[in-house]
Amino acid sequence: MSLVGKSLWFIETHLSQPFTLNEVAGWVSVTPFHLARTFATATGQTPMRYVWRRRLTRAAQALVGGRATVLSIALDAGYASPEAFTRAFRAEFGLSPSALRKRGWANDLILTLPLQPRSEMPSLFDTPKIDILPTRHFAGPVQRYDMQTRAGIPGQWGAYNDQDIRVAGAMPGDYYGVVFNYSEDGGTFDYLCGQEVPAGVALPAGFGTVSVSGAYARFVTGGHISTMADA
Repeated sequence: MSLVGKSLWFIETHLSQPFTLNEVAGWVSVTPFHLARTFATATGQTPMRYVWRRRLTRAAQALVGGRATVLSIALDAGYASPEAFTRAFRAEFGLSPSALRKRGWANDLILTLPLQPRSEMPSLFDTPKIDILPTRHFAGPVQRYDMQTRAGIPGQWGAYNDQDIRVAGAMPGDYYGVVFNYSEDGGTFDYLCGQEVPAGVALPAGFGTVSVSGAYARFVTGGHISTMADA
């Protein structure tokens, strides 16, 4: 079964329970960011947005087809209060839970039904090598993306190269792209393009810095950099 297929199986079998993106990623043995990127490429939405929409769809079906109270349906959908549930429900479907229950049908609602996993995406990466990374510091321009806007990353590199602004004392020759501050709620993340730099170094205006340490997987691909998003 593909990575997305395994994730969908976990999500669908745990919809009635609270869980986080980290738990889904741990179950399929990848990082949260890799799962979110792969899931969004295959489905057009982040994993937790899919979870949110699936739970609201089940809530809509329960409101039409059962006798459970709005409060119990809200709690089953993972909302701490009817007010929070009503806001999310209205944002998704354009009417309140009470209004849907009163009219008794949901044929005109755009429901999120369980997705069928697509075939596995071809991998351009060889088996990774696991290394232990000492604390290293990277600096460069930082921008925030989501899974739909991440196609702008090459443009960020282009602007960085065109401006030709570098940090004094940076390690010459090597350049890095670093993903960090991933938000499982919105599927957004920060991306830094730049170089390894000494700790505490002065940064040019508009530059950010991030420190990295611990275990990491080193992948090698023989394709063009533009094909990495398909791996």
